[in-house]
Amino acid sequence: MLGSALAAVLATPAFAQTASGADDGAAVQEVIVTAQRRSESVQDVPIAVAAFTASAVEAAGVSNITGLNGLAPNVVLQTEGLVANVPMVSIRGMSSSDPDPNADPKISTIIDGVYVPFVSSTMLDLFDIDQVEVLKGPQGVLFGKNNLAGTINITTARPTDDFGVEARATVGSNGLRQFRGKVNTGRFADGMLAAKLAINARTYDGYSTNVITGADLNTDDVQSYRGAIDFRPSDAVSSVLVVDWLKEKTNGPAPHVIDNGSAAYKLLPDIVKTDIRKAAVPFNPFAATRSYGGSWTTSVDAAGGQITAVLGYRHVNYLTRGDFDGLITPVPGLDVTRDFSGHSKSAEVRFVSPSGHMIDYVIGVYLQSDDWSQDNTVLSTPTVTSLAFLKQSTDSYAAFALANIHLSDALTVSAGGRYSKDKKNYDINTRVTSNGVFVAASSFQGAFKKDWSEFTPRLTAQYRFSPEAMAYATFSKGYKAGGYNSRGTVPENVGPYDPETVTAYEVGAKTDMFDRTLRFNAAIFLNRFHDLQSAVTRQGAVRAENVTVNIAAAETYGLELEATYRPTRAFTLTANFARLYAKYTDFCADTDGVFTNGAAEPRQCGNAVPVLLNGNPTGTFAVPVDSTNLDLSNAPKYSASLSGDYKIDAPFGTVGLHGDARYTSRYNTWGRNNDPAYYRARVLLLNGNVSLTSPDERWAVSVYGRNLTNQKVISGAISAGATPIQQFYQAPREFGVDFTVRY
Repeated sequence: MLGSALAAVLATPAFAQTASGADDGAAVQEVIVTAQRRSESVQDVPIAVAAFTASAVEAAGVSNITGLNGLAPNVVLQTEGLVANVPMVSIRGMSSSDPDPNADPKISTIIDGVYVPFVSSTMLDLFDIDQVEVLKGPQGVLFGKNNLAGTINITTARPTDDFGVEARATVGSNGLRQFRGKVNTGRFADGMLAAKLAINARTYDGYSTNVITGADLNTDDVQSYRGAIDFRPSDAVSSVLVVDWLKEKTNGPAPHVIDNGSAAYKLLPDIVKTDIRKAAVPFNPFAATRSYGGSWTTSVDAAGGQITAVLGYRHVNYLTRGDFDGLITPVPGLDVTRDFSGHSKSAEVRFVSPSGHMIDYVIGVYLQSDDWSQDNTVLSTPTVTSLAFLKQSTDSYAAFALANIHLSDALTVSAGGRYSKDKKNYDINTRVTSNGVFVAASSFQGAFKKDWSEFTPRLTAQYRFSPEAMAYATFSKGYKAGGYNSRGTVPENVGPYDPETVTAYEVGAKTDMFDRTLRFNAAIFLNRFHDLQSAVTRQGAVRAENVTVNIAAAETYGLELEATYRPTRAFTLTANFARLYAKYTDFCADTDGVFTNGAAEPRQCGNAVPVLLNGNPTGTFAVPVDSTNLDLSNAPKYSASLSGDYKIDAPFGTVGLHGDARYTSRYNTWGRNNDPAYYRARVLLLNGNVSLTSPDERWAVSVYGRNLTNQKVISGAISAGATPIQQFYQAPREFGVDFTVRY
């Protein structure tokens, strides 16, 4: 009955385009994406894709990737919390936020076709971008590396055919000062070349204070540049080289520590116990990032299609120091410094057949390698220091293919797959000193090597009821390689842990109705995760430490609805809604980090396991308990957003009005404990701006406001072993003015 009703709605003539019923240009904007490695309308792609164009990002007043949080259903984009300048990304209930380089992200980030392997370089300033695509569900065929839950695919702006200069200055709350500018040369050298240079400089004084040192926290200081050259010697050949450089320094974060009843907590200044904008840290935590790299994309039209080669390189230096216990005594107490340096090289060659035939296809090969080193210094107590010198090299290879078979004008079936192989070589040398004396029993070094491989298929059926309505069903698998623990200080905690995989199902519909003035898309999905990689607490050489193991199986499923209404050229209304169910289906592990004599515990689900240190029994045991009652992290049951844009033409220019409301229900940000302090409360965030653009569009000015009702919202919460829970808060209400000139 429901299926018949849906078919009737999708087939109704109301979807046909006619000359009546809509103002000129009132149709919902067509968005072109590359989710299937060919340019096509987002409405033709048989997967759920949230696409943000440059104009949409600008209208929302977004400065970096976290500014898009709440605008796409079942997508969470926030900061990790404990370690500055590290993003936390969650798609459909599966999140990734570990700052350590061993922890490959579950959600891949692609910039101009190049995979970014190090999470510390994915806190992206969204300047000079053309589009951001959030591909939901495993993209294990065309974007396969470490792609378990989705892909963030970012395309930067290309050089334009015409000369142009743009400068944009922003001044806002909490000392925000930002300048963005770019110059396009236009076509030169008989039209074969075009070039562009863009710059972004931003300083931000932060919204928190360290009452111990008096310094500002949650600050940011960014300088970044991007250059591009577009070479087109003929209509059949195009080659684009994009290079970028970034330097960023962040002071923070500012922890709000929750009372755990300890004597050390009582010694914190009273003001930090009640004021979330005040923190007590013995020193100023920080993160300093330097990165550079680029992509070189060359496409050649051949008689049978297009050959594209993408070469990529990324280099990152990342230095961070943080206070992980949240306390001011003893000093030092879990003072952690990470000094990271890494680089990555990649190459992809693919062939895309022309459209318009009964069969079209994409085939390709992919190679990627990265090498990194990291020195960890942990001042555990005033007398004990642990050092770790880490190195890893990774080589990844893949071959992939996807074919679309058009059985009729209405019915298309697709089949594809990717074979991936990953090899990792890991070296670790840990040293412990007590009162400056080397402790041999708590130190070790070792070299490890392992490889993994997986085939991830995708099958899709797509039926087009009319030019404006289609439905699809997709089956796919995703895979993320295994690895080693950089936080493991004894052999028992280093690993390796095994790969994790997902089997995913999605059914959806995409429609454009009423002369394309109303777009309505819907999707339901089911993801089954196997051998899920997540952190548990294990005894280390000096202290309990969080290490990654294969702990569980999990399941997420839900519903996503998206609608855009544009009845006139002046007015656009967008609404999204998501319902998510996320749960562990199997989770038997010791998660609390408390090691006992092995006595039986409530919900025990396996035998007590002796705790070993460098192969020697400690006399204590880890007791596994049934932990399926834990909530998955960053998996809100409900999320929704509503945004509106209205333009008013006047003799002195165009007035633009933008407002959005973003709702998220209560959810756990930690996932290893259901203590209420780990939960982000349900919240409705309101944002808006008013702009004026000159008649010739040579200048524009806008006034914006974010978090207009001044909500107190945590981005995350964490605890390190037996230390108190620390919460990390987002910015309060902020206002600003943005001025743009173009020539």
